[in-house]
Amino acid sequence: MSLSYIATIKSRLISTRSGYLLAIIAAALTGMVHSLPKQFFSFSPTGTELNPLTFVAIVYIINGVFFTPIKKDSVPISKLGKKNAIFILAIALAEVSGLVSYFFGLKQSTAINGSILTNGEIIFAVLISLTVFKERLHTREIFPFTAIIVGIIALPIGYELFQSNLSITDLLMGNLLILLSGAFCATDIILCRYVTGIVDPKRITQLTSFAGAAFVLITMVAFHVPFQVDLLQLPSIAMLGLFGTGFATFLFLAALKIIGTTRTVLLYSTNFV
Repeated sequence: MSLSYIATIKSRLISTRSGYLLAIIAAALTGMVHSLPKQFFSFSPTGTELNPLTFVAIVYIINGVFFTPIKKDSVPISKLGKKNAIFILAIALAEVSGLVSYFFGLKQSTAINGSILTNGEIIFAVLISLTVFKERLHTREIFPFTAIIVGIIALPIGYELFQSNLSITDLLMGNLLILLSGAFCATDIILCRYVTGIVDPKRITQLTSFAGAAFVLITMVAFHVPFQVDLLQLPSIAMLGLFGTGFATFLFLAALKIIGTTRTVLLYSTNFV
């Protein structure tokens, strides 16, 4: 066995471990944005009610501004090409739709249910990967994937239906909105697969952030939603958005590029813990 071959294998192992680590860190950061925003929608020192659309708009604007100075080595926007530009816009639309659906659902549901139901995106993403990209689960990965499906259906939604005698309650509607956000986020993940090998993750994060902010602001104008925010909450929102969505998205895209869709989303599913 040649030294060059051994060096290649070692390099691949190190790269794979880095991908695993990036996915786990992304999951930890995402876990913050799945639970902590609940307090912003239910409490404000000055009594100003924070609309989820306002929250998402602030988060995306801050992320776009932050990732702008550090993308100098990325592909220039003028050289992205029409196809990549369309994919990035589609990613932004799917991502913002998922985040808005999630926060409206979180407002009606509980933080614990929100954390559990976010794994809906794992189910959708893995199923798409298995059918579209022809990826395969290893034997040791089948049980955790099955457990995720059973947990999402049996714990929050099934139990709530049982408690309400199969009637639609606000809590159940919130749970369904969170589950719907999983479908949008899964679409986001799959679309990222097409551009992560071509466009730098920093550039993707920057462009999707600005595009997502634009989508949200247009929606707010169209539906006459006032842009109201308690200035005392702004620093917390900024930090939560930057780490919980900005850095989490960047690290997730980097892991996706290194270890592939199926393994990344399975590791990413630890965010609910």
